[in-house]
Amino acid sequence: MKSKTSSFNTTIFKKNLTHYWPIWIVYLCYLIVVVPLSIWLYANNESNYIGNVPLTQKQYYVIGSALAGAGSVIPVFIAAAALAVFSYLYNPRNANMIHSLPLDRRELYITNYVSGFVFLFVPELIAFIAGVLVCLANQITCIQYLFYWFLYMAGVSFFAYALAVFVAMLTGNIFAMPFYYLAVNYLWIGCMKMVQNISSLICYGVSDTWTSSQTSRLSPLDYLIRNLVMGVKYDKDYVQAVGVTISGGKTVAVYAVAAVVITVFAYFLYKNRKIETTGDVVSIAALRPVFRWISGICGGGLIALAVSALVLEYIKVNEFISLMIFMVIFGSICFFAAEMVLQKNFRVLCKKRIAEWAGFVAVVLILLTCFRVDVFGIERKIPDASEIEAAFVNMDYPVCVSKEQIPEVLELQKQCIDSKDEYLSVYKKGKNYYYTSFRYYMKDGSVFERRYPVSVTEKALKDKNSVAFKLTALETDPDNMMKQVLGNGYKENDYYSGYLTIYKSDGESDVYTFSRQESNILCDAIKQDVKEGNFDYYQLPAVYKDGQDEMYTNSFSISYYGKGNDYQTWDYYYNYYDYRNARNDNVAYGDASGNSYIQFGPKCENTVKALEKMGVLSDTWHLYNYDELDEIQKKTGVTE
Repeated sequence: MKSKTSSFNTTIFKKNLTHYWPIWIVYLCYLIVVVPLSIWLYANNESNYIGNVPLTQKQYYVIGSALAGAGSVIPVFIAAAALAVFSYLYNPRNANMIHSLPLDRRELYITNYVSGFVFLFVPELIAFIAGVLVCLANQITCIQYLFYWFLYMAGVSFFAYALAVFVAMLTGNIFAMPFYYLAVNYLWIGCMKMVQNISSLICYGVSDTWTSSQTSRLSPLDYLIRNLVMGVKYDKDYVQAVGVTISGGKTVAVYAVAAVVITVFAYFLYKNRKIETTGDVVSIAALRPVFRWISGICGGGLIALAVSALVLEYIKVNEFISLMIFMVIFGSICFFAAEMVLQKNFRVLCKKRIAEWAGFVAVVLILLTCFRVDVFGIERKIPDASEIEAAFVNMDYPVCVSKEQIPEVLELQKQCIDSKDEYLSVYKKGKNYYYTSFRYYMKDGSVFERRYPVSVTEKALKDKNSVAFKLTALETDPDNMMKQVLGNGYKENDYYSGYLTIYKSDGESDVYTFSRQESNILCDAIKQDVKEGNFDYYQLPAVYKDGQDEMYTNSFSISYYGKGNDYQTWDYYYNYYDYRNARNDNVAYGDASGNSYIQFGPKCENTVKALEKMGVLSDTWHLYNYDELDEIQKKTGVTE
């Protein structure tokens, strides 16, 4: 008679349930706090509602606020209990005892897998049911959002647990497992960041502007944190709650499907796992070379980049040679250190390992050389105009170009690439160059930037076909200059106040505060000076090298109320996506108040005359440049 084969062992399941109960109790307590308890607190805190708030709005606020905290995926990944239920794999006595039982590995795997997942799923189910009951008790009917939360968390739990089980099969060392788990979640981001840093160091024009927002799908925890969003959806004025935001469902679904594949793969690893590997850092023989090479390349690369940056700060050496030497040195150290960990012995030098090390060094040198000669096309890469959402060019100050001007800016970047030899030659001489950045905000949410030492010799500035001449034409455009001086909303801003620091001939200072009328008179004078090109001398240091010396040291600020579309050029340059997202329903819109800090000098005749007519400047109170003020203060001993 054929014996009956089981795929699940009730006894082991009960043992896991009773032995590891603190794990799911702690997780359950956390979920009770962030779901039903949070809902109850938000629903009964009257200070959250001002005036006669509609019931629907109150419901959205309560559920959205609670889910904003309950939607975090970090506790789910932490609670993935693979380490607990498969902990017998890390102790030789326990591993031999468990596998000597009359149970096949499929039964052990399924039983332990289900046990661990139950520790996540059941607390989430209990929290969901409790949340529903609390909602009904407080007359909150939009409980469908709680159901969506439950589905999302169940999907994330499935993936997080499957990934933890897979990682548990890669090692026989209990201390290595958490590090592997963290590494699997962030290895892709780390590698991409290291590649970016290497290319920034030795590739012409490359800037360190890599972001993980769109390239971290292979780093699950980071990607889920960024893309799984829950919270209150407000109206455009950010006053009334109009719904509950829950996004990232497709992402969770993709990861849930991946979890099925990972679960099956982890089972085959477990089925073929050797008991003798218990205690080893890497339990699969085929992955030992991978461990050595990843340790050498990643560990050595990070140390080499840090040491190179430190050395280059104090010593002028070739970046490529510096990085290559340090990469070989520290990569080799990390390579053999990894072998020592694998062998649990300091004596790791043998012919086979030395031959592998030689191959490792050869690969490292080849890869770095490929970066240097631009085999991967990093230096020559120019984005397509159709993929760009916003483009900036920045020589003296950032200029946001129009959609129609984007092809023109791309052509300027290409011209910089084609002028590599010329620009690097000027750069090595240490003068007559000015760094210029081309910064593109892409439609996929990434940032693409290149930075070149553009030649600003007298000949280049007069050549109508040169990059310097064309960039100067953009910067001296009155509209762009006005945005730089007074902000983007200068045409609509309500300028209501301001101040100017003024000095006596002995260096004593005072602060003059402008009234609304004076502020507007001053703004008109500034606009006239911009129109006449008088501000160019002080705003374009690449072109007018003496302008900074002649500029007044006097602090000059004008305060304004905007119309909801205002920003300062530098702030907009670095934080474009924040301003773009201000158009979304969940971000306050219309608060554009701020200050414009204005640098000017004697050539700004209209501004100076306006200050004189207003009585700000007189025989007693003056404007001084930095050298003049420094000389006065040295004579009198008076400081600000």
